[in-house]
Amino acid sequence: MAAAAGMKVAAGVRAAGGGRMLAWRLHSYGGLGELRLDNARVPPLRGTDEVLVEVHAAGLNPLDVGMAGGYGSRVLNMLRQLEGSEMEFPLVLGRDLCGTVVRGGPAARLRPGTRVWAALPPHRPGALAQFVVLRDSWAGEAPRALDATSAGGALYAALTACSALRAGGMLNTPRSRGARVLLLGLGGVGQAALQLLAAGGAQVVAGCAAEQAELARRLGAAEALDRHAADYERALEEGGPYALVLDCSGAGGWAASERRWRLARYVTLSSPLLRETDARGLLAGGARALADLAAQNLALRRAQPAEGVTASCEPHVRWAYFSEQHAQDDIALLKSLADRGQFTVCVEQVFPWWDATAALERMARGHARGKVVLDFTAEAPPSDGARSF
Repeated sequence: MAAAAGMKVAAGVRAAGGGRMLAWRLHSYGGLGELRLDNARVPPLRGTDEVLVEVHAAGLNPLDVGMAGGYGSRVLNMLRQLEGSEMEFPLVLGRDLCGTVVRGGPAARLRPGTRVWAALPPHRPGALAQFVVLRDSWAGEAPRALDATSAGGALYAALTACSALRAGGMLNTPRSRGARVLLLGLGGVGQAALQLLAAGGAQVVAGCAAEQAELARRLGAAEALDRHAADYERALEEGGPYALVLDCSGAGGWAASERRWRLARYVTLSSPLLRETDARGLLAGGARALADLAAQNLALRRAQPAEGVTASCEPHVRWAYFSEQHAQDDIALLKSLADRGQFTVCVEQVFPWWDATAALERMARGHARGKVVLDFTAEAPPSDGARSF
């Protein structure tokens, strides 16, 4: 049986400090057709604060599909080099996971046997493998309230939401209580942001598809606006003033100035930074992206109604990304919320570990209404013994 074989592999890794594993690896940029299931070496611990985790479930994100085509490769390679690695390929995708700590460095907080959830920054080897090494500040004890597939698809989106709300001044602060916030888009990041805002006492208006209205209210939205309705634009403009508009829909920073709404902050997850650096190089691309941000801010300030939101807060645009800088604190916050029933994860579909290509193809089609997760505890197909753990 695959599960029993997996236990034997894990036991061997614990005892010998090495061993082999199966990993989904990309050997060149060119899309999902370059993805291969390889027999690879179990990665060693290199830092005193690192842990080796046996993966039980791994979540997928749109970034994984983009990375398969080379998206962000210039910046990510620079970050790898700053950490002393020249390795670009083979590239293991997957940013989320839930699993069990197998081994830890002397400075690691998390001990062997601990059930953890974790998120990996994009420049590090990912979670679509039987084992993964990560800094223990990127992981924490998994909430008891979440099963492996929910916990395995949670943290990359949730930590990105934390980063966006921190940029908007609305993460776990008194300022969020009673604040009126407009949330555009209800994908993985949007769902996490909505729950964080609701837990902080914000009054959230969600702009989403009509079929997501019930979900939005269940997650804590005070109001859900149908983005396909004829009066949607008017409802957005008349629903303010907003202390924060959080764009999780892909509208981008230029959309901040396209409506006559009143707002203090506009935070978007869609910036041109990686696209520009891919096209122009690190220096020229970075300079072009910063020029875009300055122009977006100028356009927003010119477009604001004369009465504005407050005299003391000039409206501005900010970009937000996944960041590991506050990961340990944010993971602790999310665990606390999950164990109190204030944070959950909507899982759309679970694929067995041998079907990663189909799972990523589902991500590539877009419009997912929940997380797509790979189950690394699934039994291998009887006819595919070569692939069993």
